[in-house]
Amino acid sequence: MKVPIKFPSDAEVIAEETARFRALSPEKRVQMLGEMFRLYRFLASHAAQPEAVAQFAQEEEERSRKAVEEFIARHG
Repeated sequence: MKVPIKFPSDAEVIAEETARFRALSPEKRVQMLGEMFRLYRFLASHAAQPEAVAQFAQEEEERSRKAVEEFIARHG
């Protein structure tokens, strides 16, 4: 089935989010990162399964690290 809606690719979404973040002032960037850490701590402390939140965060970090390594291998 062909849907008449074009969904953005992951790369497009990441590029848009990166551009929005880079457009922020250094103070706003720090504020945004602080909010992300506070949200993580809140989720970890209020989750029914805090170990699942910690595991998810660890997996995300590993995926990010691998993505950077792959990028460097391709373009380094």
